[in-house]
Amino acid sequence: MIYVGKERSTSIESLPKELLFEILLRLPADHLYESARLVCRWWCHIIHSHAFINAQIHGATYGLLICPLKFYTLPLHPLYVTADADGGIHSSELNHFSKWGVLATCNGLVLYAKDYWLLRLVNPATKQSFLLPALPRHLSYGRFEYDFAYSAASSAYKVIQQYTTCQSPPRLPADTSGLDVLTVGVDESWRHVEVHHLPDHVRSFFFFKAPLTSEGFLHWGEGRYCATMDVEKEIITLSEAPYQYDESDYYYLSTGRCLSLLVACGDLSWEVWEMKAETGEWRKALPNVDLGAEEWRIQQLAPKDGAVLEPLGWVKYPHVLAFYFDTFCWMPIQHCILYNLDTHQLDSIELPESYTGGYQAFPHKNNLIWLS
Repeated sequence: MIYVGKERSTSIESLPKELLFEILLRLPADHLYESARLVCRWWCHIIHSHAFINAQIHGATYGLLICPLKFYTLPLHPLYVTADADGGIHSSELNHFSKWGVLATCNGLVLYAKDYWLLRLVNPATKQSFLLPALPRHLSYGRFEYDFAYSAASSAYKVIQQYTTCQSPPRLPADTSGLDVLTVGVDESWRHVEVHHLPDHVRSFFFFKAPLTSEGFLHWGEGRYCATMDVEKEIITLSEAPYQYDESDYYYLSTGRCLSLLVACGDLSWEVWEMKAETGEWRKALPNVDLGAEEWRIQQLAPKDGAVLEPLGWVKYPHVLAFYFDTFCWMPIQHCILYNLDTHQLDSIELPESYTGGYQAFPHKNNLIWLS
């Protein structure tokens, strides 16, 4: 006699919660927020749980958000570039930012200008946003840069405005540079951070350089010297990078987690250094990046008017590094060179059109993080 039992369910609802948790973790954050959480209450409960969000944040890897340099009358659409475990390159356009462009990134949040005096934090995956208090209005003419970093000790984000105002009669940039700081969700107005005790050449960084973010720190690198701000203590220290080469060939890049330095030791060769932010010490992090074997292919992608290949940012540290062509003039189309340090594979993608001829790049990871 043959007994026919109940058919075993093979639907996804029959999976153990732990297994479904792991499956959902493998979906991109925007798919989780826009589609997966709407499937049923069970999925929504898992995706919104603190355990899932924390696991998704820590499991996400940094990609590179590439933006044309700001041009204040035209919309700017950043390009988000990532590399998967097999080295495959993926890119997508983020088209919901205002014409003022991206100013900085940290973890999975993006800082951009709503208008000239108002800044907004947004998670591109979830579309959640937070409007910051109005910026302090220094003199009408000046140079302004912005960045923000996360302080794990106080579980807070701090946004900084660095400025150099114009004075009459003209004075050195170091004499008119300063920093304003805002602790997001805590401060109702911006606080001034005193920097006059710093040497002139350090304060001049605030005029010449935009800051870079790593975990818990902001950095200003210029030549052999790098100023580092501990965002929790709001203290700035100075460190000295390796100095055996021409200082014009130093390229400071954030990996998201730490600060890296590429030192050119040839036309298509760079040393890679990494900073320990707590002490300011530098160590040789990787073998040299050498693109000499790909010189012919690189020349085929370079603009006809001539250009210099320069490091742009880490798509996936320490595996994939992005380069761009500095043309010194306006060019309608640019190529981004992507080099895999493990496989020595060379890829290229087209960058969004830049009306100033230049680009800036920020480490960014797609996740469900938010201010709470």
